[in-house]
Amino acid sequence: MLRRLLFLLVIAPYIAGANPTAVDFFNGSLATAKERAAQEGKLYFVDFVASWCMPCRWMDETTFSDPRVAEYMNTNYIPVKVDIDDFDGYAYKQQYNIRVLPSLLIFNSKGKLVARYQESLPPSKMLQILAEHNTSTNRVITASAAPKPIIKPVPPRLTVSSKPPLIVKPTTKPSNYNTDIAPVKPTQATLPVSPKPASTKPVASSPHAEGLYRFSVRHQASSGYSVQVGVYGEYSNLLREAAKIEQKFDDAILVHIAQLNGKTVYKILVGEFKTREDASQFRAFLQQKGLTGIIKDLTTING
Repeated sequence: MLRRLLFLLVIAPYIAGANPTAVDFFNGSLATAKERAAQEGKLYFVDFVASWCMPCRWMDETTFSDPRVAEYMNTNYIPVKVDIDDFDGYAYKQQYNIRVLPSLLIFNSKGKLVARYQESLPPSKMLQILAEHNTSTNRVITASAAPKPIIKPVPPRLTVSSKPPLIVKPTTKPSNYNTDIAPVKPTQATLPVSPKPASTKPVASSPHAEGLYRFSVRHQASSGYSVQVGVYGEYSNLLREAAKIEQKFDDAILVHIAQLNGKTVYKILVGEFKTREDASQFRAFLQQKGLTGIIKDLTTING
């Protein structure tokens, strides 16, 4: 009896590892997942989540831990998780109009959105949905299996000891904004996600922000105030969001490059003002247009 017990203890790890017990979410960006889906002729599945979303945790513990779901998704899909509270997750949340959680998006191998689900799904329903969209028309290899390496745009090098913000657009002094405008507090859904900004024409449908851009870069003096409206970890997301903001506003767009936990981050700021009061009035104006922000003292930005 003892020998049999010892034998079971020895082989238990191998038995447990024989079949997947949870969905193996892709360890990479959404843009990279899209490229891999095109190379392998697979669909890719995006699960938008947040640490405070209890239904999202329920799906992790039940649906995505179901062996049947895990095996089917790992074989036929490129599954990706996007945290909307992360730097780039916030940009993707805006791009795909994520307003409730959990939100589950399915894309074909060409990067076209084919389905959206805004609810918690049990394993049986998830299997049905995955099988429904796993068709030959949605699984077409659209890229070489050995693509050339992708070279990301490199931000301009700073030649001074400190890192002042960079201005991406010639300075335009803002007009006088109505001092009677009061900030609009974002409304909250059952599972709150920041409200969708006012509709704008997208610069590019891909997170890579493909296309030709024109902008000039010069050093910006670290003085006065501005309104920070976004933080991004991918330079491509910075380009796309800066171009969208430029379409809506005539004010100066500043970019601050900094380090956070060993990672380069890019912060977008809009407008430049001599006083905090002027910046506060402009922030209220931005909120009326659906763009939230925080006031930043440019004299404190050194890196």
